[in-house]
Amino acid sequence: MSARIAQARARLEAIAARERHDPRIHPYHGTRRWLHAHVTPLAVVLLHGLTNAPPQYDLLGAELAARGHNVLALRMPYHGYRDRMTDALANLRAADLEAYALRSLALGALCGERVVVAGISVGAVLAGWLAARARVDTALAIAPFCGLHALPGAANDALGAALRALPNAFGWWDPRRRKAQPPSHGYPRFATRALGASIAPSTRLARARDGEHARRAVLVLNEHDPVINNAHARRRFAALARRGVAVETVVLQGLPHIHDVIEPAIPQAAVERVYPELFRLIEG
Repeated sequence: MSARIAQARARLEAIAARERHDPRIHPYHGTRRWLHAHVTPLAVVLLHGLTNAPPQYDLLGAELAARGHNVLALRMPYHGYRDRMTDALANLRAADLEAYALRSLALGALCGERVVVAGISVGAVLAGWLAARARVDTALAIAPFCGLHALPGAANDALGAALRALPNAFGWWDPRRRKAQPPSHGYPRFATRALGASIAPSTRLARARDGEHARRAVLVLNEHDPVINNAHARRRFAALARRGVAVETVVLQGLPHIHDVIEPAIPQAAVERVYPELFRLIEG
């Protein structure tokens, strides 16, 4: 086993041990890793979405590992708890999200000669945030939550600031199904403070300055996404192009009117159509 992989395994095992000894965290909802015994040409870091958890990537991560890559998916702070109705999510701050992204990237860098960071929703925004400030080979941003579909682009920054400042409230992702909605490893409610925290990295992405940056970023959009403002996401990721990042946009056609198109536990998600495209973009 290579020294770098041994170091990555030791760090990941320490993370897993802390999760095992935290009674709040569900034993099957913690950090995931699919590692070979050696540093691979490409390591893939997977960043999950708000109120979801690393099991979101159980299928995708295993398939990427089978294709020869080292893969890891760390648990976001305050996520993966046994209590799906936990109030702890209200404690999430933008600094927690950014630290989570940096920690994930540091571990990924031990596992591959090149690193691809791929994320969904807020994980996608964090992939873009990393692309603006770190030596990432490729940032793959799937449906980045830069702003709500129903709001003009610029209004989302004001919304994020307001949600971070106002007292927290909880809302249902799907008021009709409430606790019964999948996935079982995710939370059926969102905290408005956490939603505000999720918008902050997008705001900072637009203000990125000179320094290290990714080689390439790929914005992956569902043309029928009912949650995010696709036009605003395009504008935000254009900031990376101004920094010298090669930015590509891929619009997935013919997908359902849902936001999370990669979660196998959501029946409407068309992973059999989406995953092959992700493999092409990750390995391209």
